[in-house]
Amino acid sequence: MTLTLRPDLGDLATIAQLVARVVAVVSLAMLLPALFGLVNGERDAAAVMVFGAALGLLLSGIAELLLPAVDDVSWGEGMVAAGLSWLVAPLVCALPLYASGYFPTFLHAYFDAMSALTCAGLSVLNDLDHLPDALNLWRHLMQFLGGQGIILVVLTFFAGGGGAVGMYAGEAREDKILPNVRRTARFIWRASLVYFVIGGSALTLALIADGMAPGSAAFHATNLFFAAFDTGGFAPRSSSVGYYHSAAVEGVLIVLMVAGALSFALHYRLWQGDAREMRRNLETRVLAISFTLLSTMMFAGLVTELVHEDFVATLRRGLFQMVSAHSGAGFASVPGTLFSSAWGVLAPGALILAMTIGGMSGSTTGGIKAIRLGLVGKQLARVARQVALPRDAVVVSRYHHLTTHVLNPDVARAATMVLLLFGALYLSGTAVGLFYGYPLEESLFESTSAAAGVGLSVGITSPTMPAPLMATYVGQMYLGRLEFISALALMGYVHSMLRGRR
Repeated sequence: MTLTLRPDLGDLATIAQLVARVVAVVSLAMLLPALFGLVNGERDAAAVMVFGAALGLLLSGIAELLLPAVDDVSWGEGMVAAGLSWLVAPLVCALPLYASGYFPTFLHAYFDAMSALTCAGLSVLNDLDHLPDALNLWRHLMQFLGGQGIILVVLTFFAGGGGAVGMYAGEAREDKILPNVRRTARFIWRASLVYFVIGGSALTLALIADGMAPGSAAFHATNLFFAAFDTGGFAPRSSSVGYYHSAAVEGVLIVLMVAGALSFALHYRLWQGDAREMRRNLETRVLAISFTLLSTMMFAGLVTELVHEDFVATLRRGLFQMVSAHSGAGFASVPGTLFSSAWGVLAPGALILAMTIGGMSGSTTGGIKAIRLGLVGKQLARVARQVALPRDAVVVSRYHHLTTHVLNPDVARAATMVLLLFGALYLSGTAVGLFYGYPLEESLFESTSAAAGVGLSVGITSPTMPAPLMATYVGQMYLGRLEFISALALMGYVHSMLRGRR
């Protein structure tokens, strides 16, 4: 299938089969919190989880029975399936949330499911502090699935050939760490599980040291790990990390957030003992520069405003929030309303800029990504050098990203295009916020947080927010997570169905 002509029933059946497998994966994942709910005595929560799993597995099972087997999947079909899967999976994941009665409408439940899977971290859940632990675990487990990539889960067990590559690229993953996609997927899962054992244990010990019971500490640590390493931003309590009042917990979370912002390709190099890559990589250099500059800007604002009681408190809260914003994790150690009411202009401005950038490509974080910022900067420097030299001079610009590359003008243009698309996405959400009467700085903050998949909030995101604004943020989370790639492929595919030619 070339996607140049109107798709036939066979093409649609192939895509439907791939989406059905995604539905099967997320439905099976519901059984873990269902089992936890039964053990924990939360029968109602366990029941809604079983309901969601049963319905999802029923639908995927019907698809497996009625649709022809998937033999050969084209790259284009894989891209379209990825774009569609990221719309359908939150529908299935939202079923137990809505059935629980904690969400007034299905849109509210879909918002939280999309936020979880895209690792955005914004929530319209009412009364989080009294949510059953099984449902709380499901919210965080969705972030773990979404951070690794729901398509990545499917590719671990299913699919191959060009379709696997198309689906992998459809989740905005560019680096193929190992020779094929399936081996790459398995490395990502292996690395994540190792970090889970280490990070979860460290968080558990820190919580126990602060007086929490071992069982509760393990539960909170598991959820916090999912949200930190997958830069998701959900927390077991409504006051986020501020609930714990623990410097040790914040310290462990900072390490995990930084780890989540690094690409899995870089993790692989570090696992292989190649520490030089950390110093040479263009992305790590861009991140080091932007973090230093934005932290300086933020601390200048905090010191000027005299927000916190002393320098140590200012340093602790400022550092945590900057790492949280830049990594896209979205944890808050202070109430979000302080960002707009007490932090002045410089500090929130620094957080907004950090959120727009995000972490590394091929990581669990969102935003523009450091590689694109670095490539655009390299291209501008190349153009400036070209202007200063004779007209027939050839300027060659190189950069190191896993290997040494010569900067291709097409690559630079593609990076610039995505940067501009993200800028438009940030501004579109800001415009909708302004339409509903929210101040400019708050609208920009919230829109950037949604589109970059961060989760920090100044209070606009709430159960009572206007439904059109809620839908806007859902669209921003979707487009930002996929970095427009497979979403545009899906739009083009729909257009080819309606018009007969792409």
